[in-house]
Amino acid sequence: MNSRRQNSGLTLMELLVAMAVSALVMVILVQGISSLSKWSHHLRYLQENSEKTGSLFRFMQERLIRIEPLQIETEDGPRVLFSGSSEQISFVIAETTYPAKPGLYEQSLQISQTADQNWQVTLDRKPLIQLNQFGSKTPTEPLVLFSGISQPEFSFLGNDGWQPQWELTQSLPQQIAFSLENWPAIIIAIPAVFTGNTVKGDDDTPQEAKPDAN
Repeated sequence: MNSRRQNSGLTLMELLVAMAVSALVMVILVQGISSLSKWSHHLRYLQENSEKTGSLFRFMQERLIRIEPLQIETEDGPRVLFSGSSEQISFVIAETTYPAKPGLYEQSLQISQTADQNWQVTLDRKPLIQLNQFGSKTPTEPLVLFSGISQPEFSFLGNDGWQPQWELTQSLPQQIAFSLENWPAIIIAIPAVFTGNTVKGDDDTPQEAKPDAN
């Protein structure tokens, strides 16, 4: 009788120990699965962010290397068709391929912050029929190129080094840098000489485009 009770007690004890071990294993498994899920989600976020950033940098490089170094004569002297600050640049490029209609286009890249504190990079583009129309405010539907928590920024290289604002109206910067917080910046050299033939002036008559004096 005592032997049966002792054996029964040992079996119950073993069952309790097994249940405790199983519960501990379940807790460890749940925590592991939760950690794995968080890690997997973070990895996907980093991968998507990397792809998005890479696409933005490639687009910036493709646009900026095509800047046309054009100047026009104004009452105050020659003026280059370019403006730039840490949050915005405007420039002229020549479109030659579909779907754009061939010709000169003014393009503006704008950095702004949204209501939810995300940063955006948008693109505005419009045909430049006459060069003196550069910089005119025409309502457009901007294309959103980037949206994220990393802050973008432009900077410009001149004779006095790198600067956040390009204030010279008679020449282009030597280089333009585009940076995104926590990412290496890309630096684009700007062509110093215009190699085109003629463009239209204010009176719609052919007018020779002047090379950049930089």
